[in-house]
Amino acid sequence: MFEIINHKLFEMKKSLIVLLTLFSCILSAQSIFFLHGVKISNKDSKAFESIEMEYMSKLAQDEVNAGRMRGWALLKRVPGIGDASDYKFNYFWVHSFDNIDQMVDRKLFWQNFKSKFGIEISSLGPVSWKGNGRYFFKTVTEFQTGDAGKYVILNDGKPESLEKAMELAIKGGEYFEKNAKKHGMTGWGMATTIAPQDMHNESNIFFWDVYDSMSGVMKHMALESVIAEVPNELNEAFSANMPDGFNHRNICEILAVTEPKQ
Repeated sequence: MFEIINHKLFEMKKSLIVLLTLFSCILSAQSIFFLHGVKISNKDSKAFESIEMEYMSKLAQDEVNAGRMRGWALLKRVPGIGDASDYKFNYFWVHSFDNIDQMVDRKLFWQNFKSKFGIEISSLGPVSWKGNGRYFFKTVTEFQTGDAGKYVILNDGKPESLEKAMELAIKGGEYFEKNAKKHGMTGWGMATTIAPQDMHNESNIFFWDVYDSMSGVMKHMALESVIAEVPNELNEAFSANMPDGFNHRNICEILAVTEPKQ
């Protein structure tokens, strides 16, 4: 009798430890970020990239150094994959923050353009775009190897159980991180959707996979690379929880990214 009770208490304690460990992992990485997507015409793309990489990236770095933002990046959807008309945006800004308060209190750092560079931003010429959407997320788990990445896969979808997806992501991420350098993966993460939450955006989960080459990206998309390092039962459980797969998968080139606070 006492052995049975002790065994049950042990199992309950073991389950509680697992839950607390999962909870602590989730809390440890809850940064906030948003993707700001735009569609730039081909005729304006070179001018747009030049302005962003030569000027805006420096203004963003100032924000990071001042502690008003955690990070910033500019992504470009890789052309030649699918029909361009199928994609709403071809560029994404990524703005990352330590918490929600820091994000909502953010300043429009491009307004510091003249004071930093001594010229009006309008003097660089007009750049027009259509499409303009922001999508907000809370990070659940992530890692970076410290190496620079060149390409990133942006994935979003809606699992049958968000809680199960988070649990599987944390477990699978351990295998990703352990084998990342072997496959050229330089970063990975998973987040939940903050906003929008409506009929126009059914996804509630978001993943990103960063690689140092297009070869690594394509192998990942083909279920090779680090995915092959994950035990079959985990991969099968993930697929069963997301039977319809991802709603969107964008392959992007990383054009510019800020450094950590200096």
